[in-house]
Amino acid sequence: MHGSRIQSRDLIEARHFAPSRWQSLAELPRALLAILSIPANLARLSSARRGDGAPVLVIPGFAVTDRSTLILRTYLTMLGYRVYGWGLGVNLGAKTIGVHNERLIEVLDTLYAKHQQKVCLIGWSMGGIMARMISRVSPHKVEKIITLGAPFAGNPFANTAWRIYERLSGHSLSHPVAQAQIAESKLAPPVPSVSLYSKSDGVVSWRCCIEPDHPHTSNIEVDSAHCAFGFSPRVIRIVADQLARRSPKPVAISSPAASRPPIRIAPATSRGEC
Repeated sequence: MHGSRIQSRDLIEARHFAPSRWQSLAELPRALLAILSIPANLARLSSARRGDGAPVLVIPGFAVTDRSTLILRTYLTMLGYRVYGWGLGVNLGAKTIGVHNERLIEVLDTLYAKHQQKVCLIGWSMGGIMARMISRVSPHKVEKIITLGAPFAGNPFANTAWRIYERLSGHSLSHPVAQAQIAESKLAPPVPSVSLYSKSDGVVSWRCCIEPDHPHTSNIEVDSAHCAFGFSPRVIRIVADQLARRSPKPVAISSPAASRPPIRIAPATSRGEC
């Protein structure tokens, strides 16, 4: 009964914060435009600072697979990072990773053992929520978190996908375990974390993507459709810039120093793991 009261209150509040119908309808056209803009931005993408070989785990959003993060993973690999998809198939929330995230924790443990160093986590949408959750279990194995349009704070119903999530995952947001995870998710993670959010997001409320004020958290506003976070040239360049430093505050997007050699952007491959 108490859970029903919480859900009713949240549903009423969510109507004021969820994306508008027009923002939702614009998602696919904007995502297509983002893909088409990649060739015109190759020079800018190529000028990013070279990576230091750090391991990076990229976690996809809800109802998609590693294929959705292929462009981002390929780009970061070419910069010099050791980048991995999560390898768990379609992201169906708890149905895929376990109610307590145990399968995703195993992926993190494997990468940490393989490289003997902390892993950088990048999570798109629900993938960002998952990245923050597993960082609380193993903070000594996580270097940094970068989330892309991840609604980890605020009202869990202030988005256009929560009904689909409950139906496909079999995990009710009103369940006590889910409620505990939602409450914890609003707190700053124990490692440096950067959230990229868009006020024109057509799937989740940008207000739910804001990290709380904390010495090791920061927020960066970008102009991107929710479905384009993983391949928008501006977004993935910011991701590269954030990976290039190990502190959470945003890096200015400027011309590269002369000492930073440019890279060549080659065509993406279809490999699940980069």
